[in-house]
Amino acid sequence: MDNFTVFNEDIDELPIIVDLPHSGTMIPSDIKAEIKPESLLTNVDWFLQDLYDFVPQTGFTTLENNVHRYMADPNRDINMTNLDGDYRHEVVYSRTTFDKPIYQNDLTKAEIQQRIARFYQPYHAKLQELIDHKLEKFEKVYLLDLHSFAVYPHEDVQTADVVLGNKFDTTSDARFREFLTDQFEQKGYTVSNNHPFAGGYITPHYGGNKRVEAIQIELAYHMYIENRYFGEEELSGVDVGWFTTAKNSLQNIFTSLINYVIEDEN
Repeated sequence: MDNFTVFNEDIDELPIIVDLPHSGTMIPSDIKAEIKPESLLTNVDWFLQDLYDFVPQTGFTTLENNVHRYMADPNRDINMTNLDGDYRHEVVYSRTTFDKPIYQNDLTKAEIQQRIARFYQPYHAKLQELIDHKLEKFEKVYLLDLHSFAVYPHEDVQTADVVLGNKFDTTSDARFREFLTDQFEQKGYTVSNNHPFAGGYITPHYGGNKRVEAIQIELAYHMYIENRYFGEEELSGVDVGWFTTAKNSLQNIFTSLINYVIEDEN
């Protein structure tokens, strides 16, 4: 399997790009041999490629990362290489999101740079290429950065079903965020504006271009996997009914998005 998959790269009917940077689970065999056998590689955007499979099928230009985010996280700054054990500060993770060591031996600086060159830079090079191509055809491009998250029973942070992150209307305009908020609320979702996720690296990096409307969409696990809390675990399946309901709602929202973009272009 390739490190990432691109769909509809040369289809230019819509100025929309969708990317899924955290939905991959692939770990190359040479790296897998270095991982502690008991390690649980948690906090993936589980099953998002299946949940949003209608997106490339509809014709949206789509970039899906197939590699596990622990290898090199595309949603981190490339300079975050001073490993401190906090996954939020590391482009190449040394510990899991539950603060457990991943590797049998500490990664060297050379190994970290190799991971960046192997997994991180090609992903961003392709995403930039897709954006540049769209900008040749359209005055404005919309980038939807798709993620999901778990709500843990020990957390005291109240989180909505959907969190829209655009760095407080700086990576996309308020009108676009409000449109998406309305669409999700019509489907019965609660929606939070930039709390607790305002966007990682991808949305401000590409949304810094005034011709790019970039927004991060975070969907809670319990809205599409199963109606429960989640712990330190690797997930292997979904509640089919729960999953199908979510997919139908999202498909309707993306259909409305097409109409929004067409009207905005005109």
